[in-house]
Parts: sequence; structure tokens; C-alpha cells
Amino acid sequence: MNHLRLRRPLFGMSSNIATSAPERHTSAAEHSRYRALSRTEAAHLFGPDGLREALARREWVELWPGVVVPGRCRNESTTRGAAALLRAGPAAVLSGLTAAALHGCSTGTVPVTEVTIPYDRQLRSRSGLAVRQASIRESEVVELDGLRVHALDVALAELLCGGPQRRALACLEQALGRLPRASAEQLRGLVAERIDRRVDRRGTRRATALLELARDPTVERESLREPAERLSSPP
Repeated sequence: MNHLRLRRPLFGMSSNIATSAPERHTSAAEHSRYRALSRTEAAHLFGPDGLREALARREWVELWPGVVVPGRCRNESTTRGAAALLRAGPAAVLSGLTAAALHGCSTGTVPVTEVTIPYDRQLRSRSGLAVRQASIRESEVVELDGLRVHALDVALAELLCGGPQRRALACLEQALGRLPRASAEQLRGLVAERIDRRVDRRGTRRATALLELARDPTVERESLREPAERLSSPP
């Protein structure tokens, strides 16, 4: 299945997620160009004492257990995405609102990073990190800014079926609104096909209604009910 993207991927940056450590210990500040490192990698790079000092000075922060990021970048979506993937493992993929935001849907920006892992991987959600299990098909994964991200049509279908209704509709409308009419209809068709082919039928009726609602911007949105906020603030 073909995919549409709203953003052009920035290639050559995936090495920022996992890097080969040099033999000599160097300063934490010198390596602030890295978006995320495991504590083991960071200790090898900076030395155990250097890492402790960097964490104490908040030059680097442990965003989630075992993963450290530069303190000045801790709230950047790409930094948090790189940290989430490092925490979740090589088969994981950024999904949901996080994926939508990385595709350029600003309405998808939230303080929690959403990541999907395969069923054979066990990982608990943490403050600022929402983890879900699902089947991951490589054909549904694209690379954006060096990060593994669900394709736009996959992310939108997931949001329409199970995400917060207002945000899901806003993301869909923003994505459609940024494309020429023919491309927007192509994207709408891809999302509809994703919904139709879902094995888990929960939320598909709602998703179809939201997809149709996005066709007519004059329709009243006040009737949409938002579920209780499940997203917590980042650590």
C-alpha cells in the first residue's frame, strides 16, 4: 500500500539514536549532539564520574530508565522520539499522536510520546511515555528525521479508531488541508482502506463517521465528546 507524507524525511541522522562509543572518555557537553544514549553508552563515552556530574548538573537527564538525553533538548519531539525508540527496542515504532506530529500535524503535539511495540516485547508505560502492543508491519513504517514512524495513513486510522476524538479529527483535517485536492482524496482513501481492513473492529464505526465529518467543515463539532485526559506531563 502506498503512503503519503506531509514532511520530507531528513536522512543521515539515524546514527544519533545508537552510536559506537570511542575508547577515550570525553566530556558530556562535547556529545550533546546526540539525541539519546543508553546509560551504558553514556558511561562509556563520558566515564562513570563524568556521567554522574552531567546528570547532577542537568546537562543530561535520564528521560526514562536506562535512557539519557541532553537536558536542553529534553522536550523536543525528535529527542523524545529517539529516546522512546531506544527504550522500546529496534522493532518499535512511533505511533498515534506522536507519529501525526512528526508528519507535520501540529495538532498532534502532546506532552506524551506514543510508541508501539510487538507482542513479543514487554515494556510498561512511564510518565511521559505511552506504550501499546500491536502487530507491526514494516510496510507500514517510514523513516522521518532518522526515526521509525508509522506512515501517515496508518497513524490517522489508529487515531480515528481509538484516539481522542477532537484531536483525531483535527489531525485528519490538518493533514488533508495541507495537500492538493487530488492528493487529499488519495489520503482519505488510504485511511478509509486502513479502517476497513482493521482486524480489531473496535472504533471503526466512529472512525468512518469522523472521516465523513472531515468532508464538511460546516458541520457542528460541539457534539464530539472527549474522553478523560489520559496523557500525563513529561518527566
